[in-house]
Amino acid sequence: MNMMRLAFAGAAAGGCALMGMGMARRLVRREEAIAAWSRLLDGLAAQLSYVDDPLPDVLSRLTVSDAPGDARLSLVIDAAVDNMRRDRTLSFSDALDAGRAFADMDASDAATLLPLVRELGATARPQQTARLDSVRASLASVAARAADKTARQKRLYISLGLLGGLALFICLIG
Repeated sequence: MNMMRLAFAGAAAGGCALMGMGMARRLVRREEAIAAWSRLLDGLAAQLSYVDDPLPDVLSRLTVSDAPGDARLSLVIDAAVDNMRRDRTLSFSDALDAGRAFADMDASDAATLLPLVRELGATARPQQTARLDSVRASLASVAARAADKTARQKRLYISLGLLGGLALFICLIG
């Protein structure tokens, strides 16, 4: 009976520790997703200012770095490009799977990007570039806030998970 109790207490304590680490990982993934969108928008701005190709062609030329978050975003963008090529009447917002595109972001982060997402492929190029510049500036401040939040709260979540797990372990074996 004591071994079973000890095993249960250890499993429960490990679960608490994993919850804390999961919350910390969520903060890091949010920061990575914002950085991936920032890199995508930087590349898009460079392409839109020099090239007058259709949006699917411009998006498909954007390179993906090895940075965390870029591969996930690339899959979503590639799917949107495929949708836009299959149905030329689709705008970027209609072709994009927003649930996957903003999965690692907070609602406020996604709200920063939505005006641009709605205009890409649906408005004239000058409007798109103006909105792109505006969203890039807003996203820079969102990225700074996300980095600050991650720096402040990452260790807190890990520590609380470990301490909660230790406290639970002591309560269950005591």
